Amino acid sequence: MKKVSFLVLFTVIFSTVMAQEGTDIYLFNFKIDSEQFALSNARNITNSPGYDNQPFFLPDGQSLLYTSDDGFGQTDIYRYNIAGGSERRMTFTPNSEYSPTITPDGKFYSVVILERDGKQYLWKYPLQGAVPTKVINENPIGYHCWINENKLGVFVVGEPNKLKLVEVGSNKVTDIADYPGTTLAMIPASDGKMSYTDISDPKEWKIISLNTNSLEKEELIKTPKGSQYYTWTPTNILLMGDGKRLYKFDPAKDEDWVEMANLGDYGINEFTRMAVSPKGDMLAIVVKEE
Repeated sequence: MKKVSFLVLFTVIFSTVMAQEGTDIYLFNFKIDSEQFALSNARNITNSPGYDNQPFFLPDGQSLLYTSDDGFGQTDIYRYNIAGGSERRMTFTPNSEYSPTITPDGKFYSVVILERDGKQYLWKYPLQGAVPTKVINENPIGYHCWINENKLGVFVVGEPNKLKLVEVGSNKVTDIADYPGTTLAMIPASDGKMSYTDISDPKEWKIISLNTNSLEKEELIKTPKGSQYYTWTPTNILLMGDGKRLYKFDPAKDEDWVEMANLGDYGINEFTRMAVSPKGDMLAIVVKEE
């Protein structure tokens, strides 16, 4: 495909988590509900040496955005068309872009831009292509999650790393927690609740539900040992992995994680990030290259 073999170290955003490694994105047909679970048609949609990561489905579920190194020392954003199996490069800049995320109005995708001087601000690009605009002034941002058009949850890199809520426009900042994990996600149909991983205790990590209006917190469940990457299905089921096994947790009925699949059956020996399509019919998984 698009790249020659290349390995990058993203020393700021990933310095507290892991060195940037060669990864690919696998796409599965997927189904999960109270009675059925199905995972099929595994395909490697990037299938090239180097870093391919951070998949994010567009609202129509027909394509996804992801971050990829270009083989020349930086990362850019790509868009993968699922039906056609084709990709299109969305950014081609002197800086590196990470964490593509669709904005609540569906007209833009926001990214963390790593500038040459090491600053990490959040910007947004129109989906149809144009120059970006800065979203907020907080720096250095590692990861982000849109709560609504006027508010964001952001992972701010530091000693320690912090979770903050930032209001767009006013740049009002509210400190929420120290030592958050790297996954921030809105809980479907929850009226403004966001989840994050609390990794303050190295022996016991927990997924926390945060009411972004009242700021009340609730522990949902402890994570599988050493895991901090998770995603929500549209039907409010948590998915998480331990590197090889895929688990689910339904807060409405489960008391603990339930193992759903061993991805070693698909030749996958280590996976991290996950994303579920808006209709819940596809699952994207980031897989470490062998």
